[in-house]
Amino acid sequence: MKILFSKKLLVVAIATAVTAGCASHNESGERNDPLQGFNRAMWNVNYNYLDPYILRPVAQGWRDYVPAPVKTGLTNFTSNLDEPMSFVNRLLEGNFKQAMVHFDRFWINSVFGLAGFIDIASASKPLRKQESREFGDMLGHYGMGTGSYVVLPGYGAATPRQDIGHLVDMTYPMLSLLGPWSLLKWGIQGVDKRASVLDQDALLKQAQDPYVTYREAYFQNLQFKVSDGKAETKAKETLDKNIVDEID
Repeated sequence: MKILFSKKLLVVAIATAVTAGCASHNESGERNDPLQGFNRAMWNVNYNYLDPYILRPVAQGWRDYVPAPVKTGLTNFTSNLDEPMSFVNRLLEGNFKQAMVHFDRFWINSVFGLAGFIDIASASKPLRKQESREFGDMLGHYGMGTGSYVVLPGYGAATPRQDIGHLVDMTYPMLSLLGPWSLLKWGIQGVDKRASVLDQDALLKQAQDPYVTYREAYFQNLQFKVSDGKAETKAKETLDKNIVDEID
């Protein structure tokens, strides 16, 4: 499973709502969304029920009551578990420089950072924390399409490329060794990301059609990830520098 509203995804959604206004309506027919009727129903379940009554309260508790050192340590630890996955996927796309960044970050933080609870590697600018690289991102790098967009209850937005890719990612060490503990990893990362955008919820609500805005943000986010933040879209060109920094 995954978070309904990740930090980067909602940040892009906010940027889309602010900079594009109603433009996303003009693009609605261009997206691969053949299940829009079903998707809107599932969006309603996630956005109007599961998020406000379950995920948002948990995220508020995490933000307001969990000590900052505990939150930082746990998010560092879970992110460190993703480094081997990113290493392999970068190798598969032929980006050996970035692959070695993920490799070095993993062993340095695992050995000297208390199994990753302390991000020692980021003290060196070349080894600062990188965006994780998923198998689906690697496939997108080689030009594979996303497939049909679908929204699932309790899971959120999905496409075949990305979410079948997640299954492949789970076969890599260290993720393959987690077993059922992977749910705990997902929970920590998901709640932390949701907590990071609590104060921005109102902006998404102000969008003329939150479903379309979020869907456009989902695809824009995939473009940003596949191109390492270099996707040439109108929304990106007009983003505020601070928002771009959040995406990166």
